Amino acid sequence: MKRKMIGAAAAYMAGLFFASFFTSPALLIVLSAMIAAALVIVRKYGAQKGDYIVLGVFFAAAICVFSAYSAVRYYPAVAMDGKSGSFKGEVANVVRYEGGSASYILSGRINDDISAKVSFYSSSCEADYGDIISIESCDFSKPSKDYLFDSERYYKSDGVFLSIGNAEGVRVETRDSRRLKKLIVGYREDIIFDFRTELGKDSGDLLAGMVFGEKRGMDENLKTAVYRSGIGHMLAVSGLHVSVAVFVLMTLLSILHVNRYLSFIAMELILIFLTAMADYPVSAVRAAIMMNFMYAARLFRRQNDTFNSLAGAVLLICLLQPYVVYDEGFILSVAGTFGIGVFAQYMTNVMPKEKPLQKLIRSFAVMLCTTVCVFPFSVLFFDETSLISPLTNLIVVPLCSLSMVIGLVYALTGGVFDLLPVSKLINDVILEMSDRLAHIRWTHFSCDSKTIVAILLICTFMTVVAAALFRSRRFISICISLSVGAVFIGSGVHRIMKNSVLTVAVLGKGNNAAVVVCRDGCTDIIDLSGNYRSASYVRKYLMRNGISAAENAVLTAKVQSAFASYDKELEFTDIGKWFVFSDTDITGASCKDMMYFHDKAVSIEHDDLHIRYDDGILTVGDKNGEIAFVKSADINASDSDIAVCYGKAPKDTDKSADNIICLDDNNNFEIVLSEKGSCMIRRL
Repeated sequence: MKRKMIGAAAAYMAGLFFASFFTSPALLIVLSAMIAAALVIVRKYGAQKGDYIVLGVFFAAAICVFSAYSAVRYYPAVAMDGKSGSFKGEVANVVRYEGGSASYILSGRINDDISAKVSFYSSSCEADYGDIISIESCDFSKPSKDYLFDSERYYKSDGVFLSIGNAEGVRVETRDSRRLKKLIVGYREDIIFDFRTELGKDSGDLLAGMVFGEKRGMDENLKTAVYRSGIGHMLAVSGLHVSVAVFVLMTLLSILHVNRYLSFIAMELILIFLTAMADYPVSAVRAAIMMNFMYAARLFRRQNDTFNSLAGAVLLICLLQPYVVYDEGFILSVAGTFGIGVFAQYMTNVMPKEKPLQKLIRSFAVMLCTTVCVFPFSVLFFDETSLISPLTNLIVVPLCSLSMVIGLVYALTGGVFDLLPVSKLINDVILEMSDRLAHIRWTHFSCDSKTIVAILLICTFMTVVAAALFRSRRFISICISLSVGAVFIGSGVHRIMKNSVLTVAVLGKGNNAAVVVCRDGCTDIIDLSGNYRSASYVRKYLMRNGISAAENAVLTAKVQSAFASYDKELEFTDIGKWFVFSDTDITGASCKDMMYFHDKAVSIEHDDLHIRYDDGILTVGDKNGEIAFVKSADINASDSDIAVCYGKAPKDTDKSADNIICLDDNNNFEIVLSEKGSCMIRRL
């Protein structure tokens, strides 16, 4: 095995995945099959006894490191889940919100004993980086999993395993420490403020995302448009950002005839600046390490190899952060870098590139290969993935890169070199193109079936094995085409099957409820509680299921704020008609097809499907049964086949009946009526 670095990194990552994800017998069998296939591939490439020893050592080392980290840091911390105690720790990170509230990451000890990092939200605690926060009494809990956002997995990769609630006796000890961190954060916020002031909210947010990876405060519809158009990776500081910045710097230094040692030092400074300003995301750290490998090879006149550099960066990061395998950004960054730096170069190596048209075709092929490598993980991690990214990466990314360089130069010079008006012109073009593309249905793909996602991952692994064994570009292309075809056909069949039955989704947070009714391609939305967050849950459900239009939307409570929320969140969903429980017109709804009802019922019918809202009770049904949604206080107000109770229930409420579902924070599920008397409930 000639490339021992690649083998060591692959074995170490396999060990981390083995220790983290593959815990059930079925998954262990799957992993064993994957390892066996990998060993066959290694054997084919002439591995010797010593190579197997290296692979085994790194695989075992990863399991040991992961297990030791879990035993020392993870399990003692999560043992406090649901318990109370005290905490004292240093502020490691701060996210401030409007109104003076803030979210903190604290690194310290629970009960002066257990070392832990925790998240703490406070509306009155004024603390900064390096300050000490002491809490006399609080409740500890694992970060919550919610349909909108899985905070447990998000925080886990950063070593944050608990969150604090019901804090009492909070004291802040101000310390004059972490001056450099405060200086960097303050400077970063000043530059972002300049971006938003000179470019406007949306254009400024886009530039802040491209330069610093800052997406907080960015409008959700703007992010959706950018991701659907295939340029969402520009909002995360990664290899492209680092490469562009270093290329510009090295070109300038070369023109000035600066020697290679001073150039290397200058490159290190700009890498540190970029990663620090982006708050050290793992994608930027990976890119910086690879850039160091590449330029260090030139500095010492050694040969550089992208695959080896990627393997070295992955191995180094995994050694220092065993839980990085939970980080979506890390997985996507590695997949994207492998795609553009390894897989694409191999697949396009024989393509001619002498003429301009040939260069353009080859560039498109490179982008297509990169998209293919990222596609499985995009489907796994995100609600939607772009289908036009190879094209937009050719057309739009150069514009993004130019705008990013302008913003970066502005940040590096403290605003002395100001070309932000040019950046605004570029960003306005990018935003307009993204918005138009985002409204086209076929530009993006979504899949809510775990089975289809599993099939995609299996196809991906089989394609990798086949590619390694046969090394035929034509064979690899056929395997990829068949895999993609299987996924799209499977997804289409899944949607046809789902449309053939009545599916009622119950969405929201806590005791609030919004209902989405789907059958035969028709979709209706009924909001029952008027909570302003419910629209976000509906938006996510529609996106995950590829629904771009709804025939009707019914608002029954707090209609003014509810309409404003739905109108904003469902920008990419066409609503046919609005039914509003109100006797006065809704502000800002003059351009909508509105129907107001206050003293009468609303009835909607699609063939044998009926939806009726009357006197606070919603009933949905067809020939296979009926579901009623009632307030928990009126639990006995319906005689339907299934009763779903929302709102706060009295303490003496009897919840034992089989046909009664009380939300009690257990919403976000689907009820499927497929046959007479047949009911299936699926957790979302």
